[in-house]
Amino acid sequence: MTLPETWISARITDVCDVNPRMQTEIRPDDSTEVTFVPMSAVDETTGVIADPETRTFGEVSKGHTSFRERDVLFAKVTPCMENGKAAIAGSLVNGLGFGSTEFHVLRPTDLILAEYLLYFIRQRIFRSYAASSFVGTGGLQRVPPGFFSRVKIPLPTRPEQQRIIEVIRQAEMLPKLRNDFDANLTTTKHQLFLELFGDPAPKFNEKWPIVQLGKFVDVATGGTPSREQLGSYGGTVPWVKSTDLKDDAILSTDECLSELGIQRSNARVYPKDTVFLAMYGQGQTRGRTGKILIEASCNQACAALLPNDELLPDYLWVWFQLSYHWVRSLGRGGQQENLNLDIIRRIKLPKPPVHLQREFSKRLTALHESLNASRLSRAHVGNCLEVLQIELLRGDATAFWRSHNYETISEAANARDNFLRERGIKIEKSSQDARPTPGPSEIPFRLSRAWLMNELSEFQLGVFYAFIAYVDQPLLAEDPDIFARFCDSAEVAERVEPFGPAQNNRIRRTLSQLSALGLIAKVTLPKQNQETGGREYLKAFRPLREEEFTRLADAAALHNVLGSGGEPQPEIES
Repeated sequence: MTLPETWISARITDVCDVNPRMQTEIRPDDSTEVTFVPMSAVDETTGVIADPETRTFGEVSKGHTSFRERDVLFAKVTPCMENGKAAIAGSLVNGLGFGSTEFHVLRPTDLILAEYLLYFIRQRIFRSYAASSFVGTGGLQRVPPGFFSRVKIPLPTRPEQQRIIEVIRQAEMLPKLRNDFDANLTTTKHQLFLELFGDPAPKFNEKWPIVQLGKFVDVATGGTPSREQLGSYGGTVPWVKSTDLKDDAILSTDECLSELGIQRSNARVYPKDTVFLAMYGQGQTRGRTGKILIEASCNQACAALLPNDELLPDYLWVWFQLSYHWVRSLGRGGQQENLNLDIIRRIKLPKPPVHLQREFSKRLTALHESLNASRLSRAHVGNCLEVLQIELLRGDATAFWRSHNYETISEAANARDNFLRERGIKIEKSSQDARPTPGPSEIPFRLSRAWLMNELSEFQLGVFYAFIAYVDQPLLAEDPDIFARFCDSAEVAERVEPFGPAQNNRIRRTLSQLSALGLIAKVTLPKQNQETGGREYLKAFRPLREEEFTRLADAAALHNVLGSGGEPQPEIES
């Protein structure tokens, strides 16, 4: 990867202190209050500390990780690291913070701004690279401290870092505006209900007769086949769990059951427009709803309210949303309060005229069309943001700004280089990676993605080229025999042998990482189970096809949306 002239390539340990110890002279009394940050307090979506706690120094001084203002916290354990749990410590009580031992602490020097560092380490490519360095087994895999002495970061001057931060912050406003728009649509849906039908609470609604739900609506439930019974999962029947119910319309599910699985669990396949209600589940799940727009089954934690000509699905769906807290309060039980089918059948609610319910459905459909269009646009903006960050962290998107701030940048570059020399750190002006670049015939994707090859670890590169050279494609990674043949093949042995024996699990994980980066494709393929005769669906990988080449031209569109004050847009190869 070629960097701008005024940028250098530096190791993270050159520009940060990694896991620094607390200095003796700043240790407070045991009664002093400090901020405590458990792993759960770091929001993996926004990259901020959302819900810190306050404890005394005596409570947290032993067995916890210490940090101070402006330190960057980076989760080192799987799956928190892959999910993006990283944040800048700020607003610490008495300037001191402590947290989970599963954090690495990166303390920026004067060379790098904390926000720039945070944006860099939260990139998917960086997290994938960090995952390739995991040590440990099973669910206890962690990024070792030595990883930061190996990985390099492109380092512009501090003024340019600030410029990059400002542009990313402007871009991040777009998803926020989209979220606000979606929230307004949801509010409009509820306001429309209140306008047409009045208060949803029976004791406050005198406009319509109050009826018992079970006398008008068929209420049923589903089932869960045993995971140990082969052939039950991986079929074609969408299967809704209570945790899937988030008051949204449901068009697809993470898991599907086979016809055999339906039979084994005594479940049913419900028609579209059935309203599902969560009877129990983790956290705030109980009382949440969903309306299926497909034929689907459900587990036993869901109640299915079948379509009815007297109480229409859309009316029921939104009535339950507005009555969420009251419905939750009907739960009964000891340690965990649950709803059940009898409780739900006895629920009383207003029954407005059917023609009003139909009018509500008509308006609700129009609202949901707007909401779906907004969500598609939000996903598009999210992809553009990711590309923009890549362009910014390579220096392409700030070329015009550099040309108009040459003197400031030159002065800052000299100060940076002098600082590094004083620390005895060699300055790497050369921005070309030493790895050989494969010829075009060797790369099964366009040059717009070729820069990723320079970011892969040696092991990832070895697995990638072994996979591309392997003749039996697609590769069924979840079939033990087929995957073992791949791992024992000459192609893999040639590329991966230097890393030691028994690398099968690491190879499987690396293939998933390569697919997440868009370098290979992950698909699901059917396979006949020889024991049961049933059909299973297994994860597989294959090289990209011509029509699947990733396009980066959306970055230019995002630049235009943000408005760059006449700054020319970078040319993006597609």
